[in-house]
Amino acid sequence: MVLSAKVLWPLFPLLLLVVVVCLTWAFVHTVRRSQGSTAIWLQGAALGGYLLAAVAAVASERGALSANVHRPFSLLTQLVIALALIHMWGKDRPLVTLNMVAWGAILADTALHYMLTR
Repeated sequence: MVLSAKVLWPLFPLLLLVVVVCLTWAFVHTVRRSQGSTAIWLQGAALGGYLLAAVAAVASERGALSANVHRPFSLLTQLVIALALIHMWGKDRPLVTLNMVAWGAILADTALHYMLTR
């Protein structure tokens, strides 16, 4: 199998979907379980930051923005997910799992970008 953007392109929207579903599910879970205002703010910030990163990435694909515009939003989202993991570690296993899956999908997306540019 040849590693090319043409072959691996379907993985990018799939990873985007995985992250959006996990972060949305985590946000709804946090609100429904009344995990506290800090947890709600962290999950909301992670979801909002990733949605901004996704919009910027789609806009950069269409040529409207630079290809690097989505990276600060993605890094901010990863930082917020890490803070949410630290905050909820040992308290709510499903929430930790959702955040870890979302973070893993973001890192897989980054790895795919790196592999395709080398």
